[in-house]
Amino acid sequence: MTGSDTVSAPRKGKLEKMNIILPQIVSSMSIGKEFSSHMVMFYWPKIVGKHISDNVSPVKLEFKKLFLYTSHPVWATQLSYMKEEIKNKINSFMGEYLVEDLVFTNIKPEKIDFDDTDNEVNLGLEIKKINISDEEVREISHNLDEVQDDDLRKLLLKVKTNDEKLKKYRKNANWHPCSKCNTLCPPEDQLCDSCKRNANIDRLKSIRRYLMDVPWARFCDIVKTIPCTAEEVNEQRIILMQILASKISSTKTDCMEATILTMLYKSVSPDKLTPELRQQTIDKFKYDFMDSFAAKKGKKYHNSKKV
Repeated sequence: MTGSDTVSAPRKGKLEKMNIILPQIVSSMSIGKEFSSHMVMFYWPKIVGKHISDNVSPVKLEFKKLFLYTSHPVWATQLSYMKEEIKNKINSFMGEYLVEDLVFTNIKPEKIDFDDTDNEVNLGLEIKKINISDEEVREISHNLDEVQDDDLRKLLLKVKTNDEKLKKYRKNANWHPCSKCNTLCPPEDQLCDSCKRNANIDRLKSIRRYLMDVPWARFCDIVKTIPCTAEEVNEQRIILMQILASKISSTKTDCMEATILTMLYKSVSPDKLTPELRQQTIDKFKYDFMDSFAAKKGKKYHNSKKV
């Protein structure tokens, strides 16, 4: 056995154990896809390696599509040839079929501010102050009887015990059931964070449906029907354009996808659309969003483009 084999074996074992533990934790806590999505973001450097993660960042995971932001277009080109490998790494690491496509976007991921200067409650310390009865501990432990692995059972017992303490803390702080799912949420809110996110996802889907029905629509038209911001409309417009672009061949631009993309990109109605405008738009779009276009049959586009 070589030195490299000696090093790689433990890593593989840890990865396999992670694949077993993660789905069980997710299932036991009933937090599903939302948790898995955050785990992809959190473990991105471990999944793809430092070299890629330094230049490619996950933005969000929606409808099994992972949106990625790249530091330079050449990285989108590189990863377009590695799609299957990247998808397999993610799905293998997470232990479920979570990602079926990669979509490259020019929208940067949100920066997380870890500044703790606004004197927020130290939740960890407050939870430690909460007591739960022996009967409650026994009930939690009983619910984990089917978990055979001792280490995993101890981990889940700790997680679920802290979860029970958190619920008690929130009840003491006048949190109330969410109006949709009964999960506890702050006194000033009607919906919990999960339902808020789901409502926001539905709203963004409504924007996309509106744009697909009326591709030439502008923000001033959409906001009359759907509460939204100009930035949100622009983001959804770009997402749709990149999805459409991935279906357009470099040699055939007279398809329906190219027509809709042109109306989205130029905000022009069908009566003002011409073949010349469509071709000009597609040509320009290829340079602005080069790597949104599918690398069909291994062809490379825009060899003359400087990188």
